[in-house]
Amino acid sequence: MFTLIVQNPYGEQMELTHNPAYSISSIDGIDPPEATINTTRNANYDGSVYNSSYMNERQITITLAINKPAEANRINLYRYFKTKSSVRIFFKNGSRDVYIDGYVKTIQIGFFDKKQTVQIVIECPRPHFNGVDLDVQEFSSIYPLFEFPFAIEEEGIPFSEIILAQEKSIINHGDLETGVTINIHAMGPVDTPKIYNVETGERMIINMEMQAGDDIDINTIQGEKSIKFTREGVTTNIIGRLDHSSSWLQMFPGDNVMTVDAESGVEYLLVTFTMSDQFEGV
Repeated sequence: MFTLIVQNPYGEQMELTHNPAYSISSIDGIDPPEATINTTRNANYDGSVYNSSYMNERQITITLAINKPAEANRINLYRYFKTKSSVRIFFKNGSRDVYIDGYVKTIQIGFFDKKQTVQIVIECPRPHFNGVDLDVQEFSSIYPLFEFPFAIEEEGIPFSEIILAQEKSIINHGDLETGVTINIHAMGPVDTPKIYNVETGERMIINMEMQAGDDIDINTIQGEKSIKFTREGVTTNIIGRLDHSSSWLQMFPGDNVMTVDAESGVEYLLVTFTMSDQFEGV
């Protein structure tokens, strides 16, 4: 069994499954989408050389029948599926609870069928499904205990004291590499905050001094990359303060061991990672 819910741009939701107004007959496009593989041929040997690859956009097609009263139920669909408008699709089965954003490409209706049928095509420029629940994990170098409301409580990993440069596992439960949003909050003076992936050696270093109450918000999600600094309610773009040796950190499927540091004031850092698991299909 599965549940399919749609949400329009106004935040209104409607469940299409278990809804007496509609009967879903098929949903296409929820399996992993097709990839494009770029290669170069060489005259000196058979085959070709791999260059790069990318996943194509996803197209989801929902086919359903409209139950009586057909006219009222058909018009109600228009509120949630407006051609060229955005729509969010929530899908839940026994293993995954995910959503994906897209745009309504077409909505075709068999007005003169004995029982009206509808085919809705949704184009999803970003083809990955996102986990509904966000994982939020913190590094704290000033409080006596860590607070990890998700993976740590579930797995029962005990932490009883704070050690500077503490390593912390961030678990990506999805099956795709994904970006992350990182909030760096200063509870005192901090010089040059740093975030490291212990296993890969990748880092993000921000070349600036922070005062108590300052925030740096980093977004490493593809298509959304940004670094913003907030002091006394004023937010500015500081992407130019990213050190040249830095990488836009990604969370790989499984265990990602992270640590935080600074030139000085690391004991005043509170760093929060927020991540949505991503999946190729359901």
